[in-house]
Amino acid sequence: MIETHEIEAQKGLKRVENEPKRVEKGLKRVPFLPQFGLFCIEPVLEIVETALFTACVRDENPVSMILIGPSGIAKSMMLTHYAAAEVRRSDSISSQGLFDLASTDHKNELKFLVIPDMNPTLSRKPSTVQSTIASLLSFTADGTVRIDDGRHQKECKHAPVGLLTSATDDIYSRNAKKWFALGLRRRIVPVFFTYTQETTRKLQKLVREGRIHSTPPPCVKLKLSQKAKPAVSESQLMTIENYSHRFSVLLGKLTVHHAENGQHKWYVRPVVPIAPQIILTTMLRAHAIRDARAVVTDADLDFIARFLDFCDPEHSREI
Repeated sequence: MIETHEIEAQKGLKRVENEPKRVEKGLKRVPFLPQFGLFCIEPVLEIVETALFTACVRDENPVSMILIGPSGIAKSMMLTHYAAAEVRRSDSISSQGLFDLASTDHKNELKFLVIPDMNPTLSRKPSTVQSTIASLLSFTADGTVRIDDGRHQKECKHAPVGLLTSATDDIYSRNAKKWFALGLRRRIVPVFFTYTQETTRKLQKLVREGRIHSTPPPCVKLKLSQKAKPAVSESQLMTIENYSHRFSVLLGKLTVHHAENGQHKWYVRPVVPIAPQIILTTMLRAHAIRDARAVVTDADLDFIARFLDFCDPEHSREI
């Protein structure tokens, strides 16, 4: 667990209170998230936070993501670092569990489902895993959850819900081709990262100094009920359209293992760039909402460029 001193958290909160308001009338200000409680992983936290704020983009569905990387790099901790009335956390999920969530949320208040570690869910028998993944895809795409208890089928309609989860790179690579065939890569965006040796040394030094503990860091509370649609210029939209072609290539990148030499060969399956373009545009606006801005700026475009660096399965982003 990665945690800072309480005084640092207080300093971070004080800085937030003094941030100037930059929001048009009618758009409720979202507090800038102070980066306390976790060390050396700010680039990934920025992605996770922005994904959560996609629930606030008017006329768009939340963007779902799965963090991919080796064990021990705080993937689950990043996802549990945030709390909101619109976010539900579950350590494991099933089709029946999704049905219960949807059927009891009569006001459609649920915006995101957080499963800190997908490995337990993916370790069940293949038929159960396939049913659960299919239900998750349907839940995130159109909000529909269907179950078959052997006697009759049940169906529940809900507003689309975003998913945030994580898995080890080994588990992900075993399922990559199957998930691509199901369309999961376009609906639940994989984010690949790992630590550099320098980051590992920094974290070990913080352990020696007593600044990293096994207790959870303090949660950051968010409010995701507001809706907004920050303005985007024509030139910015064209930049996103150009980015979407690279994004579609990354989403279509798969690997095949050659048993004779033990090497992996990468190839690209075609992905139509329409859905990738919508995802990037939604993330662009969500990043502006995260910073409480009613207009998209170059800072948001810079974020999209950084985000794409985390989407290459062949070259995990080192932080």
